[in-house]
Amino acid sequence: MATTKKAAPKAPKIEAAKTAIVLIEPQYDFLKPGGSMYQFIAKQLEKRKVIPNLVDLVNKARPKIKKIIYVPFEAFEPGFPEIDKKGPGMGGLRGLEIDMPTGWKINGKPVSGAWVAGTPGPEIIPELTPKKGDLIVRGKKTLDAFWSTALDYTLRVNMIEWVVIVGFHTNWCVESTARSAYDKGYRVIVIGDCTGTDTDTEQEYAEKFIFPKIGHVMKYKDFLKSLV
Repeated sequence: MATTKKAAPKAPKIEAAKTAIVLIEPQYDFLKPGGSMYQFIAKQLEKRKVIPNLVDLVNKARPKIKKIIYVPFEAFEPGFPEIDKKGPGMGGLRGLEIDMPTGWKINGKPVSGAWVAGTPGPEIIPELTPKKGDLIVRGKKTLDAFWSTALDYTLRVNMIEWVVIVGFHTNWCVESTARSAYDKGYRVIVIGDCTGTDTDTEQEYAEKFIFPKIGHVMKYKDFLKSLV
């Protein structure tokens, strides 16, 4: 018996007045030479034109949607005194980030580690500088942008229903935040060509197997066309 191919889900009509773009970690440590994690993501950023796509998205969406919300990762003091070196915070990704080489210096001395205060690493890149009316939600110290911040409160007091997630890394902070948004009852959209990670394999897995189960994956131009 012949099988029929399941049709791809139709792009949703998105209520602009109830929509926020959540822009995760558009910072030097990811996006500029010298950044601790730029060395791993640089080829993907260039190949997929992620930064130009993000710039075009936020500039064109800003006058249409309710809010653009920046959620940068918060800085650590040099030497990471906030984290006990023998504690659980040193496990997994955070422990790896602490030892990553960078191109930054403080008082002429090379600095290792991501998000170090006094370096460009934690700063938002100039191309994506927030504009008047944009919001910056502070406090992010975890993969999930909801967990250690007032993001949920900010979305709810602005009567947001559609949460559109962009930023870095696709299969780390973007995925964690998207899962959390879904569990909190938001309508979730991930803009695939406005996210980035280290490899094609990681990007494609998240877009194919994870995001369709918690919301919609869209290209940014399709998202803009879907606003009503």
